[in-house]
Amino acid sequence: VPKPFWADWEHADIHRAIAPDILHQLYQGMVKHLTAWARHVVGDDELDRRFKRAGLAHGLRHFSNGISHLSRVSGTEHKAIAKQLVACLAGVPEKDAVRAARSLLDFTYIAQYSCHTDETLKMMETALDEFHKHKDVFLNTGAAESLDLPKLHSLVHYTASIRLFGVTGGYNTEQTERLHIDLAKRGYEASNHREQDILPFMCSWLERREKMFRFATYLA
Repeated sequence: VPKPFWADWEHADIHRAIAPDILHQLYQGMVKHLTAWARHVVGDDELDRRFKRAGLAHGLRHFSNGISHLSRVSGTEHKAIAKQLVACLAGVPEKDAVRAARSLLDFTYIAQYSCHTDETLKMMETALDEFHKHKDVFLNTGAAESLDLPKLHSLVHYTASIRLFGVTGGYNTEQTERLHIDLAKRGYEASNHREQDILPFMCSWLERREKMFRFATYLA
């Protein structure tokens, strides 16, 4: 960015303004990577068998066909995978893979606490340190080509951000994710799908929807 909009803001610190994002940094970020690494370490066929054999339980999704066939995996699906992943890694020869997965998922769950103390923030830091201690197993097994990942680096700032902004639930983009359907997908579906016309049409479509809503509210 040649000249960012905040460049002349004397007291702005853009780095402190970037808040954690549970959905895109953790579930659609690190959990997505972790799942791919686990598939390499265990093998697709064996990992699928383990997910298929998982028992039925309330609140636990049963992947009756395994997970290797999934495409365009959503955040909800990555959440469901995360709940079972460590158990499905149990017994693999690469013990550090289990330890790394467990510690990364510990971090993920603690980061979502609705209330934090110095003790819970310390637990987050400990879990992240434990992941870094064992993460090289994914390089050594060829599961990952590199661990120089921006989303992995972002985790080191989570505790500081929680102290600044409060718990992560207050700024989790998952809360507004469903608005993609109302504010983007439906407008796109109503368009002629020609690239040069899509954006102006979607803006007009949304504006008209808002006017209709206001008028209906007035009549009511």
